Amino acid sequence: MDWLERCVPNVEQLLGTYWRKEPVLLRPQDPPLEVLTLSDVDALLDAGLLRVPYVGLYTAQGSIADERFCPTRVITGSPAQGYVDAAAVRRLIDEERATLQFRYVDQWHPPVRELTRGVAERLGRLVEAFFFLSRPGRRGPVHRDDGDLLAIQLSGAKHWQVYTGPADGDWAPVREENPGAPLLDTVLEAGEVLYVPRGFAHTAAAVGDSSSAHLTVVVREAGAEHLRTALLTGIVDGLALPGRPLDDDALLRTAADLLDHLSARLDAVTPDDVIGRARPRAYSNRQTV
Repeated sequence: MDWLERCVPNVEQLLGTYWRKEPVLLRPQDPPLEVLTLSDVDALLDAGLLRVPYVGLYTAQGSIADERFCPTRVITGSPAQGYVDAAAVRRLIDEERATLQFRYVDQWHPPVRELTRGVAERLGRLVEAFFFLSRPGRRGPVHRDDGDLLAIQLSGAKHWQVYTGPADGDWAPVREENPGAPLLDTVLEAGEVLYVPRGFAHTAAAVGDSSSAHLTVVVREAGAEHLRTALLTGIVDGLALPGRPLDDDALLRTAADLLDHLSARLDAVTPDDVIGRARPRAYSNRQTV
């Protein structure tokens, strides 16, 4: 099964025409709606094993404190924190119109893991997934995410507005106060997929009579820090040096061996080598919202 083709009807067109250039609404023939259904969400909540930070709730005022939906449990006589209480989550969704977020679903839900692994193998990138359940009417802030997004509408509908991308490489995945006019203004229906290029500002709100559920597949990209780390770890691979040289002569020989090794490795390494090492490890230090 080609998971990317289940999300994207024409992969070559997406990569050649739209990738990193402009947002586009996609209508795949067989979208992967089965990887996380609303029944699955209920079952996961009711099982009682979900914990923060894999689960979060937030409103227009910001994140809801974990203590409001993670009461202390007692396990073998000791207090245990961070376990999600399903009744408290549902009450906050109903009474405060909170949005439910499952974070890094690929790490703990096997069907979503299969999807992200398939997309990762096809694109050669680190791929993660986040789930959102929102009541109609609530619109999130305009913000930029550090990854290319494939938003899969699982149920309900969501109104998206996508704005321009960053002007240069010195940008951050934060809120955007003055995004200008949207490049794309559309309603995403169940079974449709929205591609948002990395760094393009966007906002969304559930519309209609029912809640909106969507899964955001995030394709990460390496930044300068990932490249730096990949280079440094790559050029020291295979280097064996004495940990504590015994005298000045031994210390000088060790330093010379180190320089010789680094010089030889730097002469052999290419930019593609560095990028290839960095991309699978391009974790973001900010969660996708």
